[in-house]
Formats: sequence, structure tokens, C-alpha cells
Amino acid sequence: MNTLVRSLRRALFLLAAVVALPVSGADGGLVLRVGAGKADITPGTDVLNWVTGKPYGAVLDPLFVHALVMDDGRTKVALLRWDLVDISESLRDEVRQVVGTALGIPGGNILLNASHTHSAPWAPSYRGGYRGRERDTWWALRYMPAQNEFPPYKRWMERLLVAAVEAARAASGSARPASLTIGRIAMTEYLHNRRPRSPAWGLADPKAAGAIGYSHPNWDPQVLQGGSAFGPMDRTLAVLAVRDAGSQTIATVFQCACHSVSIYPSNPAISADWPGAAMAALNQAFGGESLFFQGCCGDINPWRRGAAAVAEMADGLAKKAQQAVKFGVKLQPMALRVGRTTVDLPLLPAARERTGTETVTAEIQAIVCGALAFVTLPGEPMTELNLAIRERSPFPQTLVLGYSNGNGVHYVGMPGEKARGGYEAGVAGAGTDDCGRLLVEAASRLLREVFEQSGYPVSP
Repeated sequence: MNTLVRSLRRALFLLAAVVALPVSGADGGLVLRVGAGKADITPGTDVLNWVTGKPYGAVLDPLFVHALVMDDGRTKVALLRWDLVDISESLRDEVRQVVGTALGIPGGNILLNASHTHSAPWAPSYRGGYRGRERDTWWALRYMPAQNEFPPYKRWMERLLVAAVEAARAASGSARPASLTIGRIAMTEYLHNRRPRSPAWGLADPKAAGAIGYSHPNWDPQVLQGGSAFGPMDRTLAVLAVRDAGSQTIATVFQCACHSVSIYPSNPAISADWPGAAMAALNQAFGGESLFFQGCCGDINPWRRGAAAVAEMADGLAKKAQQAVKFGVKLQPMALRVGRTTVDLPLLPAARERTGTETVTAEIQAIVCGALAFVTLPGEPMTELNLAIRERSPFPQTLVLGYSNGNGVHYVGMPGEKARGGYEAGVAGAGTDDCGRLLVEAASRLLREVFEQSGYPVSP
């Protein structure tokens, strides 16, 4: 019975991908219209910092929600990226309702992605949480009581929904015929995998396998201590240049996988962290609106921390983005396609006891425009999930997004990751060791189904 229900649900989700022919231009080619917009979502400084449990007290730099709206004349989609720690299933549902109503976009065509900045609040839970139990995310409640009835927080909750509509309307209202150019460049020097592979045996002094952290004066993220091996890492900075018929920049979309944790250890103020600084730098470099979409960075940290490191990283990424676009290639315009599916992720005993449920239903979404595919994963996926999905995808330009459309089981790695231990494998990862495999298989299957139903005149 469960198999039948899942099959019917998948068929309904994929129905959105089966659409009539899109609008064509005078020369018979497809016309893709794209617009970008943003709105401020900075909370009041009296909202409580989830790390300290005290008011934020100050704003280092503002938080925004950005929207990218794409319309081929028949199918319309909206991608919203947020300067937040996460995207709760509850926020996803509320935003899809208000934005969908305001713009006439089906809720399933709306994607939400969080930058995962630790210097912003967690996404709220509206209407009792996505399991009907929590008033707030699991993890914020570890540090302080739920804030839903706290007036400053309540105002901010309401502001998020208003801002989502403002950003989406601005994007939709400014949409115009556009081309898409994609480029990639390595950003290895700004990244490191915080879960190196420790040696199982063979050290003269087993204690030597211990590592020093980023706050140590001798910290060097490019050097491994204790005979460890480097963990896997995706070094890619992907850049999508969206330009109008006059070659003016409408938007610059950039995506990579790196935790947004450069500010919060040393400064309790509100901040968009390095993604906010990078978006500002790319705005200066390209014009238009820059939008950062977070990848699968559950085990990937920035190479250094602090305000100086943020400024250096922002400047470096802006220069790299320019190089990526310079050598980028224009994509063939094709009709938009959308698909969604769900997978039930089994919980560990402690999580089952805490939540009263055996599984968490996780959503995976694919938004496709020809060779370009955005595919989402919930929670905090580690980098190997991204690598596995990209390898299996029929779309040559696949961008795998974490922190999207829900929290799922939070941290999630491929089978065997639990045995390595560490923070990510403990209470922060509520699912069993098999959850990563389930997500990869579901995402890969969804991409294949969307491709097969797309009608694109190509064979991967």
C-alpha cells in the first residue's frame, strides 16, 4: 500500500512537468523571461540569538531574501534564497502559499534555499511545526525556549512572508527576455572538509591523531595533522550569468558548498556572513542582482574565520566569478520543467523518542531549464551526496542545493559516515546511516523522470 501511495504521489508531483509548448519568439525560438528582486528580512536586535540565548544587540550587515523568477510563457518558477540558518518545512509551506497566490505560481514551482548563516535566526515554525508537534526547530530549542509568542520575533515571522512576496513581485515585474551563460572555477583555497579521515592504526603515538581547530594560532586548513587523509570536497564555484537582449546583467547566480560560519564565533551581531559580502561584491562586479544558493556543505567549512577573512573571501569570489563567466558558455534555451518527490527517512531511536514518529518525510525538488537543473535536498547534506547525484544526473549542468525546502533529518551523510563519529554523526544527525543513500537514489530517480518526460530532443 505504501508503495502504491508513493507511486501515485510521484506521478502527481511530476504532472507539473508535462506542459504544453511554451511561447516562442518571432524566429520560432523559445523566449525565456527572467527577473530578480530582493527584500530586507533583518530582524530587530531584540530578537534572541540562538547561539547565546541573548538579544543580538547589533546588526553587522543586513539579511535579505532574493527571488529569481523564470517564465517561458507556459511554466513559471520562483527560486527564493534566504539569509537564514535553515528552511523549515513550515516556512516552505507558508511561503509557497503566499507567493503562489500573489504571483499565480503553483506552490510546487517555488524553491526555497537557505545560506545557512549562523548569524541569523532559525526559520520559524508556523502553525505548530511540520510534524504538528514542534513550535520551533529541534536545534534552536536546545539553547532556549521557543520565541513564537515573543513580540519582536512574532513581528519578524510575519515580515518573512511579506518580504517573500515583495521580492518575488519585484522579480516577476522586472522579468524580461534573457539568456543563460554558465561557467565554473575552482575555489579550493577557501574551503576545507572538517571531517578528515583519521587513520585506523599504524601510529607510534595514537594520541597524535588529534587535530587543532581554527582558533589555534598554528591553524592551517591546508595542512592535515595526525596522519589523516583529506575528506572529499567539491571545489566548484558555479556561476550562472543571466543577461538581457542588450547584454545587461539581470542576475548573477552563484553556487558552491561552504558553511556560513565565519562571523558568529567572534561576533554575536546579525550578519549574512561571507555569502552576504560575496553577493555585494558580485553586485559591484556585474551589476544587476546577485544571488547565492548554498550547496551540500554539511562537512565543508570556510578556510578561515573573522571579518578580515570574510572580506578577503568576498573579493576573491567576485574575481573568480568574473573569470568563470569570461570563459563560460551560453546554454540553449529550452522549456522549463518541474518535478517533486518525497522519501521517508528513518530516524534513530533518540529522535524517534523525541518526536514520536518513526520517519521524517523529506521533499526533493527539481527545476530544469534545458541542460540546467537545480535539484534540492533538505537539511544539511554532506558533500558526497552532491557528488553522487551529479554523477548520475542526465543534465550536464546540475546544481545540487542543500538547506532547501525543509530540515529533513538535519545532518546527513552517505552510509558509513556515522561510524566515523563526530558532531555531524551524533544528535545533530537524527536519521539512520542509510538516509544519505535514500536521498541520493530519490534525487537521481527524480532527475531521470523529469528528463524522460521533458520532451527535450536530446539523449544523455
